[in-house]
Amino acid sequence: MLEAFEVAQVQMTTEYDDAIRRLSNHKYDCIFVDNMMSEKNGLMLTKYIRRAENTELRTIPIILCTAFTDLQSIINARDVGVTEILAKPISPDQIMAKMNTAFFSPRTFIDAKVYAGPDRRRRIRDFGEQDDRRKADIPLPAQKENAKDTALDGQTEAE
Repeated sequence: MLEAFEVAQVQMTTEYDDAIRRLSNHKYDCIFVDNMMSEKNGLMLTKYIRRAENTELRTIPIILCTAFTDLQSIINARDVGVTEILAKPISPDQIMAKMNTAFFSPRTFIDAKVYAGPDRRRRIRDFGEQDDRRKADIPLPAQKENAKDTALDGQTEAE
């Protein structure tokens, strides 16, 4: 499908080690990874890329192609630094939409000790004049009368 979009150069591999070798020898504008590679999965490759010493490699947009679209799978992909998720079965329109988002509406890249990848927050919330949501006057959820139901960490007051 990428060749149909007249992408100048497309390289494919199904092997994790081959992907690592190619990443060290070539410069890429975008990487599509499949969640199901032969030995290791696309999330492992994403972790490798996001932890690379080479900043240019570390910041490449990564689009994960996957059939696993349950909430935990999406969270796992987000937490390793996937830029966009392309749910299978894929269509040309979906590919184009994900590439447009990755290239033309990129989220800020976060590079910290515990996480490297696009900002995991997609929604921008307006907290009024407050510049920090932690300082905003956001009411807590309604409290219940039973102390067991109000414990924030799932423990009762007696525990």
